[in-house]
Amino acid sequence: MKKKDIIALVIVVLVVLAGGLLFVKTRVAVSENRLASNITKAVENKDGKLFLKQFAKDNQDTKFSDIGAQSVVKDMYNNSTDARSEIGRIIVDGRRVAGTKADYHFNVESKKVMGLFNSYYLTTRKSPVKVYNYTGYDDDMTVKLTDGGKNQTVTESDLSSGFFPGTYHFDISLGDTDGTYWVRPSGEGDTIDLTVTDY
Repeated sequence: MKKKDIIALVIVVLVVLAGGLLFVKTRVAVSENRLASNITKAVENKDGKLFLKQFAKDNQDTKFSDIGAQSVVKDMYNNSTDARSEIGRIIVDGRRVAGTKADYHFNVESKKVMGLFNSYYLTTRKSPVKVYNYTGYDDDMTVKLTDGGKNQTVTESDLSSGFFPGTYHFDISLGDTDGTYWVRPSGEGDTIDLTVTDY
């Protein structure tokens, strides 16, 4: 191989390598600014799916997390006293969004992509729900997630494994009792006590 061909090959390799690194830095790794922008866009468009994509995989995979994420962006859109255009920056800076129905706890973490670039994402803690039966009935309890849950049955395991932040509405049937209840986990991870009473 001629010296001229070797130089051309080295230049091509360097260009491809630089292009690959630039692609990873701008498209794969998520900067703090891009994370903030994605959060703001999710709130402004009331897009729970986009909001949920900003979280660690295990938060995304939490059962019913899509329902919680949708309720969070709706709450921020409707109730925040902060400017909507600033919500992403507020969260990425580790502050709380003012005026919402819950004081949501989200943390920013990072991981290395290809060992070179920091990629930022959100994490939060799930809140288990403990149901206390004060109806006097010992029958089996049926818990269904209504509202965004489309009457999905919620198991004891679902309740104990925890819920992503947001608002969840339940229809609980037990004996002759049928009532509606709600919980609002904030991301602190504390167990939420839900008391079922006879009407």
